[in-house]
Amino acid sequence: MKFLKLILVLIFSIYLLGCAFEENREVEKKLTVSINNFHDLFNQEKFEQIYAEADEELKNKYTEQQFVSYLEVIKNDVGEIDVKPHVWIDDELKDGIKRVLFQRTRFSSFELVSTERAIYREKVDWKLIYSEPKLISFQIEKICNKPCQLNIKTK
Repeated sequence: MKFLKLILVLIFSIYLLGCAFEENREVEKKLTVSINNFHDLFNQEKFEQIYAEADEELKNKYTEQQFVSYLEVIKNDVGEIDVKPHVWIDDELKDGIKRVLFQRTRFSSFELVSTERAIYREKVDWKLIYSEPKLISFQIEKICNKPCQLNIKTK
């Protein structure tokens, strides 16, 4: 009887792992499409549309005018964002099982954005609502002006 319980727990764990892996791939696809769409709208300066499609969480933090002004400042500094990322969800087994069981809905994507003048680190936060990603935050920070220097310190 104890052996049967162990086998059932093992089968259930493998099942959850498979579900988590498959769900990761689906979420990755949707987030990749969403971040690419965000970049396209950003490059076309359709900031009002980005705001209109965003989650209520973002809209509760910022008025449309505040958010559009924020994106305009970023656009003037950064210029075009010419990155076509593929989002990866890197979960440990326990994270995947938690997501399947408790329906995790928040994800972040991090990208390096290189322009003619500088390199930036972009962070975009998403909330899944009925399996569709909605923007909840966007941040970008300058890492270095080009040409960048890499300093490696050794003992």
